[in-house]
Amino acid sequence: MAKGIVVIDPGHGGTTNVGGSDANHAVSASGILEKAMTLTLGLLVKNELVAANASGHQITVHMTRSNDVNLGLSARANVARDNAADLLLSIHFNGFNASARGIETFVRPEPGNVNLLADIAFAQKVQRRVFATIKSRDPGTKDRGVKQMRLGVLEDGALGNTAGSHPCRACLLEVEFIDVAAVDRLLNTGAAAAAVRSEIAAAISDAILEELT
Repeated sequence: MAKGIVVIDPGHGGTTNVGGSDANHAVSASGILEKAMTLTLGLLVKNELVAANASGHQITVHMTRSNDVNLGLSARANVARDNAADLLLSIHFNGFNASARGIETFVRPEPGNVNLLADIAFAQKVQRRVFATIKSRDPGTKDRGVKQMRLGVLEDGALGNTAGSHPCRACLLEVEFIDVAAVDRLLNTGAAAAAVRSEIAAAISDAILEELT
């Protein structure tokens, strides 16, 4: 059974940029804001993890936000530090040119990441399960893989990781490119959108449980 402390970070929020965190970035083809989508999905993931405890898992979940507010990147990571978290997952959606597709997951590179290999292993679980779930609904998606980028929400010091003690594995998931009309239908406006969102949340929850088992 899985046991651990998890921080779910729905990206963006609020109306002003704070500490390197934009209030919003991507906008769906129908006008839905990324910040709203990340919060919806983040809360679904929390519900999945809490429900898993009924099956014998022992998961404690903390949200960096549960409403439409914005926190700086360090403040988001500090939620993991302050709660001695085992995992932090930051949830985002992409937007680019209304045609790029796919799912990608980011970890912080070396130097400056004392547990890079552990972060990659966690990110691979998330990437694999989310891609498979979306692929089953839309063959047009792409597996963009696990990548490395210096993202503030994944910074070791803010997470509470040091060379001598680095318990928190962290990654940032970009679910899909919501400025693509087909993705917007899949996740927001289509008849099955609510079911698809629930399936993605379950996939993320499964990846987290796998990592903590």
